[in-house]
Amino acid sequence: MRRFLTASHGPLSEAILQSASLIAGQEAFSGFRSISVIMSDSRETVMGRIDQLFSQYDPEDEIIAITDVFGGSITNALTEYISLRKLHIVAGMNLPLVLEAGLSDESIPVEELVKNLQATGHEQILYVNDMIDQNNGEDEI
Repeated sequence: MRRFLTASHGPLSEAILQSASLIAGQEAFSGFRSISVIMSDSRETVMGRIDQLFSQYDPEDEIIAITDVFGGSITNALTEYISLRKLHIVAGMNLPLVLEAGLSDESIPVEELVKNLQATGHEQILYVNDMIDQNNGEDEI
């Protein structure tokens, strides 16, 4: 089975799931889980949260973790599980990427899905002023 996890510093991971559910419906994100860390969390606390979550999954489950920032403590903690689980980590979470994950078809191979998520995240980072300038000042893009 395919599992999704959002992970962040502070409440972003839960908030982004709430926003995605508002846009696409709660059903699409009902199977998602989130982990949030705060400054006072020790490494052991973070690892314990991950262990607790992963213990609920079958060892054969494919897990796609979407994290807030590459090099952050939660991303670094999750990387320790790559050799232990079928875990794929996409760092640089944004709402379009999470929406794409929630609306994805489970028949798509996980490696292809992860590449699609990465592309979606990149494609949605735009400087709107430049786009308006390119459209001759029209406010609609």
